[in-house]
Amino acid sequence: MGQAEPLKTHYTYEEYLELEQTEGIRYEYYQGEIFAMAGSTKRHNRISRNTLFLFEQSLNDNCEAFIGDVKVEINQHKHYVYPDVVVTCDANDVANDQEVYVKHPSLVVEVLSKSTQGYDKNEKQKAYMRLPSLEYYMLIEQNTCEIELYSRQKDLWSYALYNDPNQVIALPKLNLSLKVSDVYKRVKFD
Repeated sequence: MGQAEPLKTHYTYEEYLELEQTEGIRYEYYQGEIFAMAGSTKRHNRISRNTLFLFEQSLNDNCEAFIGDVKVEINQHKHYVYPDVVVTCDANDVANDQEVYVKHPSLVVEVLSKSTQGYDKNEKQKAYMRLPSLEYYMLIEQNTCEIELYSRQKDLWSYALYNDPNQVIALPKLNLSLKVSDVYKRVKFD
């Protein structure tokens, strides 16, 4: 009787890509380690979809928004993550529709869940904010009406909190604005 293969703990970048292709599972990748992405609730999905729709309605033709299955390259062949929504205005990112990642995001949106909130607000946020192309980082609570927006101001980041459904979130560098109530369309808070 043969012995079971030991579970692998580190993967090359090429092994990581092949693993995603063969298993059909999304993994975040950090310096050889992989982390499976859990499924989400209908509420989480609804908020992500609403946000994507709002962006797609208003983005100019030079920009494009992607949802869930397109990763962001933080560090080439070393660090890849899956945001809930990403917007890029980089010509190479938009033109190459066979690629599985965005290299130059302008806006990243994470819909917070209990299991990922700490990671999204700490390690992931720091990694995103080091990307020179990133102009906005948006965190959306799914269990309460609360949206946090970080906006790049030269070498500093400003912070704004939106917790009123009637507020409008302005993203002037992308010529976008969205009403908080539209982000939470069809979301009922308990």
